[in-house]
Amino acid sequence: MTDSKKSPSKSVAKKIDAARRELKTATAPRTERQLLLCVDRKTAECASRSSMTTSWKYLKKRTKELKLSRVSGLWRVPCYCLGVCVGGPIAVVLPDNCWYGHCTPQVIERILKEHIIGGTVVSEYMISPKQLEK
Repeated sequence: MTDSKKSPSKSVAKKIDAARRELKTATAPRTERQLLLCVDRKTAECASRSSMTTSWKYLKKRTKELKLSRVSGLWRVPCYCLGVCVGGPIAVVLPDNCWYGHCTPQVIERILKEHIIGGTVVSEYMISPKQLEK
């Protein structure tokens, strides 16, 4: 039986310390929201590969144009399957716990302007039953 409170090895502890130092200089601590977008082009079950690629490219371009970045509090994250393999591309805004379906460039535009900037959920495309209480 192993002790669950066992300290990491010296080499692991050094890597953890290095990661802590790196994080202090990174922009992640200023992140207020994360926008995760499914771009699982290998299996592509929720949407076509081309629509995932188009949506991701649009998200990157528009966040730059709108000056929404890690520094301003938004961290956009491409990710593999989010577990909802229909009606995609799927996006999740955290910590709001708002899941969106059919995230075409037009829908992403609304999510950025209405939800991220304006603070109002885009209910027509929301697939989660409700936001979690903060």
